[in-house]
Amino acid sequence: MGKVQFAEKAVPVVLVLKLAKSIHICGDYKLNVNRASRLDQYAMPCIEDLYAKLTAGHMFTKWDMSHAYLQLELDTASRKYITINTHRGYMNTPACLLVSH
Repeated sequence: MGKVQFAEKAVPVVLVLKLAKSIHICGDYKLNVNRASRLDQYAMPCIEDLYAKLTAGHMFTKWDMSHAYLQLELDTASRKYITINTHRGYMNTPACLLVSH
């Protein structure tokens, strides 16, 4: 995380209290990143279709993804969209953290 002198766009900070009483700093990106994103659209599968695919299964597992994160490195042109506005000024990072759940 690094300090940025000037930001064309910056998002407010949202503090999230986790069950383990730790605090995570998140950016509220719904006003700029969500509008600029081009997402592939696909239909969600029906639960019946998922059950049909799982009927032949013999072993199942449960993954604990509560602390798992996906990090995506952003190119220089995209980093301006994830600048957050804090009480210490504008901050930016070369990677975008996506929560797994």
